[in-house]
Amino acid sequence: MEFNYDLVVVGAGAAGLLAAVAARRLGQTVLVVEADRLVGGSTALTDGRLWLPGHHLGAKSAQDSPEDATAYLAGLLGEPTPASSLERRAAYVSAAGHLVRWLTSSKIPLNPVRSLGDYHPELPGAKMQGRVLQTQPMDRKALGEWEDKLRPEPESGSGPLARFLPKRRITESTGESLVAQLLLRATANGVDIWLESPLVELVSTDDRISGVVVRRDGADVTVSAEMVLLASGGFERSQELREEYLPLPTQTDWSTSVATNTGLALQRAMAHGAATADLDAAWWRPVMVADGVSYPLDGARERAHSLIVDSVGDRFFDECTIDDSVGRAVYDRGYGVRAVPSFLVMDNRHRQHVPLGPWPANNTPRKAIESGDIVRASTLNDLAQSLGIDRAGLLGSVVRFNGFAAKGKDLDFGRGESSVTREGGKRRNPSLGKLDKGPFWAVKVYPGDAGTKGGLLTDADSRVHRGDGTAIEGLYACGGVAASIFKRTSPGPGAALGESLIQAFLAVTAGSRSAESID
Repeated sequence: MEFNYDLVVVGAGAAGLLAAVAARRLGQTVLVVEADRLVGGSTALTDGRLWLPGHHLGAKSAQDSPEDATAYLAGLLGEPTPASSLERRAAYVSAAGHLVRWLTSSKIPLNPVRSLGDYHPELPGAKMQGRVLQTQPMDRKALGEWEDKLRPEPESGSGPLARFLPKRRITESTGESLVAQLLLRATANGVDIWLESPLVELVSTDDRISGVVVRRDGADVTVSAEMVLLASGGFERSQELREEYLPLPTQTDWSTSVATNTGLALQRAMAHGAATADLDAAWWRPVMVADGVSYPLDGARERAHSLIVDSVGDRFFDECTIDDSVGRAVYDRGYGVRAVPSFLVMDNRHRQHVPLGPWPANNTPRKAIESGDIVRASTLNDLAQSLGIDRAGLLGSVVRFNGFAAKGKDLDFGRGESSVTREGGKRRNPSLGKLDKGPFWAVKVYPGDAGTKGGLLTDADSRVHRGDGTAIEGLYACGGVAASIFKRTSPGPGAALGESLIQAFLAVTAGSRSAESID
């Protein structure tokens, strides 16, 4: 049987689904192939925030413009690079407003997250609010037969009462909501979706990509297409590729992305001459590991009565800094002392009031203590001994930090000051609090990630390029498989997802010459 489509999308995450829906609105035939048995990729497990400047949804008090966004990115990104070219930056700014109008015209409810501003408010063009958007919860049953195919799967309980419990109906995370909204529109508008159909190979004809080979129901199937969009995530779940490209040490277990992000699409494109950039970069985030699963430490590390130290017991960064900076700080510290793992040290007030990894506040399973996933000790001296770190160093760091907490200002690293600024200039710094109430607790901190940043080199239309600078006709890429314009930094919350959707949107609208054509 022959399969022919205008567009084949590899990957059924938010970016892939957005591209599929946009292409259908342009009258194209579309097939989405997904290696997993569920739709949504890593996005469905996240907060689903989007950093999109210059849109029409901002309040008057947070008015934005393409000029402001351009100035902000210029100050943030510095000199252009192959992956972060002036053309790609301009395309991001230009497309962001069109994308937001298209999403809202498609009845996807987006609202600014007014408490969140840009990560670097000191730069020209930065905004204290308005650029971070997220969608609203929706009823999963609107998906019909696709409800059970949306990650995460609806829960109906376990044990003898399970059959009497209703399925979870309302989407829980805004990432899940965004995927659900796009999936609903894709299935309603005639997009074909093949699950459990991993990419095997890209098909090349006359020096252009003309389709894909996927494995479906145990057989290799060739699908012809005018255009192939790779939207299948990065290589963070491949230990081999991590060790080849990312800083060491590194482990797949430290990533919070889905298991199917193994870099296969990246490798297949490279085999056809595709150029790459910045493969040593990732969307870093500090994580802890419990029972073999990584958990972000975003909230716990920022709360009072805690600090992070290296193997000699020293603090070495602002614990409230953005995720991306933490990962780079840990690896940079490792050139001098052992910093992988580092340690999040907490007093008992923190453990009583702050959720940590899989554990609710004031609830630490005995199994976790016995396995060493979390360490508990009556004194800081005993805690240091159990962790195998320098006792004098830890005690000295805590004494110095407690002095800063008493004065309300961290003189070493300015802990929390940038967060206070971004959240509207609160007078009190809520992240400072003494560590002096035992027992004391600690977990290992690893330089985890939400996905890789480096990948295929693309242009302003998301076309994949060769090493000589020419485009590979018919091949486009977005998200984790494509190199980001934000190699060493991040402009604000939701930058990874915002960039991924913009790349997908640009890829589909490139052929129609104008993003406005589907507004």
